[in-house]
Amino acid sequence: MIPLEFAALEWKQTASGLWQVENGTNPGLAYSLIWLVWALASLSGLVLFLVFGFSSRFNYERWRGGVLTIRDVTFYFAWLQLTTMILMLASELLGVSGNGWFGLILPYLPHGLMILCALWLFKGRLSELDFRRMGAKETGFAFVAVIAAYGFTYFFLDPLVTNPVAHWFNLELGSWREESISEGINQAAKMGLLSVGGQILLIGVMGPIAEEILFRGLLMNVVARRMGVSIALIVSALLFACSHADVSYMAPLFVLGLLLGGLYAVFRSLWVPIFFHIVNNTASVLFDLFR
Repeated sequence: MIPLEFAALEWKQTASGLWQVENGTNPGLAYSLIWLVWALASLSGLVLFLVFGFSSRFNYERWRGGVLTIRDVTFYFAWLQLTTMILMLASELLGVSGNGWFGLILPYLPHGLMILCALWLFKGRLSELDFRRMGAKETGFAFVAVIAAYGFTYFFLDPLVTNPVAHWFNLELGSWREESISEGINQAAKMGLLSVGGQILLIGVMGPIAEEILFRGLLMNVVARRMGVSIALIVSALLFACSHADVSYMAPLFVLGLLLGGLYAVFRSLWVPIFFHIVNNTASVLFDLFR
C-alpha cells in the first residue's frame, strides 16, 4: 500500500517556488485503476488464505513455540489485512466513517488491530518479540538513553535534519498528516476532556505500541536474524518513514526510526523503543493542545 499512498500525493508549487505536498483528493483514472487491481489482488489473496486456513484447520494459528521467522511475519500481515478490510467494510456499511467521536478514533483503529493480532498470534510467545523485563540498573540506563534521545529530537532534529533536507529539495515544511492529526486533537478538545484523553491514549500510547511491535519486534527482529543488525536497522527505519507517506518529513522520520531501532538493538527489549515512542508522541499531542 505504501507506493499507492505516495502515488496519491499531490505536488503543488507555491509562490515562493517551494514544493508543497498534499494528500490528493482526486488522484485520477490511472491511480483508480491501479488501486482497483491492488484491491482485487488483496481480496483474492485473502480468500485463498481463508480457504487454505479452513482446510488446514488453521494449524499455524494453533501452533505455539519456535524462533520468529518470515512465516510468522507473513501470517501476521495476512490477519492484519483481513481484520482491517472487515473494519473498513463495516464502517462503510454502517455509515459511521466520519461521524462524531467514531470519526476521531477510526483512523487509529488499525493500530488496535495491530496490537490484537500480535497478542493473539504470539500468545505465549511474546518473548520472541523481545517483550523482555530488565533489571533495575539496565532500566536506569534505558531511562537515561530515552531522555537523551528525546532531547536530541526536540532540540536538534529540525535544525540538523528537517530544515536542511527541506531546503535542499525545495520542500515546503507543511505536513498534511500533521495537520490532520492536529485537526483531530482540536476537534477532541471541543468535545470535552474524555475525548482529549482518548486522543492521548490513541496517538500517544496505542500508536507507539502497535508501530514498535510491527517495525522493531517483527520486521527488524526477522531481518536482523537473516541479514544482520545494521541492515535491519536501516530497513526498519526506512519502512517506518515510508509508512507515514509524508514527503516533507521523510528525513526526520527516518532518523527517528534509526533512534528507535538503535534503542531496541542496544537494550534488546521492545519496551525501551515503546517508551521513547510514547514520550515523543504524547509530548506532540500535549504541545498541540496547549499551543
